[in-house]
Amino acid sequence: MQEKIIEIIEYLLSQINDSKTVNEIDIEPLSKKGYTNAEINTAFAWLNLKFTENENIFNAEKTKSLSKRFFHSAEKNILTRDAMGYLIQMLELGVLDEYDVESIIEKIFISGYVKADVIDIKYYISSLILGSKDEEDIVSRMINQNNETIH
Repeated sequence: MQEKIIEIIEYLLSQINDSKTVNEIDIEPLSKKGYTNAEINTAFAWLNLKFTENENIFNAEKTKSLSKRFFHSAEKNILTRDAMGYLIQMLELGVLDEYDVESIIEKIFISGYVKADVIDIKYYISSLILGSKDEEDIVSRMINQNNETIH
């Protein structure tokens, strides 16, 4: 379920990145793709949590940096092309920072993958951004509840 929430967050952030406000985002395409209200609400809860914590969702420093991430041959051997592209996309959207990307790649190496794909990357991203910092984390509580509407 958490990987689906990452997909929804990716959609929401790309909509916001296209100069839409949260209220202007059309969630109908998400429902048509089969995402549940609970999953959509959890993604909105994550966004709301980031906004209320005054966290920069879109990394302002990325616009100043002209550097691009190149993958080492060892990384290319363990990550599919799509997985590498997905990591870069999430970095560009501001969901991940450079440290997060390095952390995920390190975890992939340590886990002993022969070839990690996008699904594997989504798992690590979801555990990174949706993982609870403490047991009272609002997002982890929202994942388990599906009877509330946030948007």
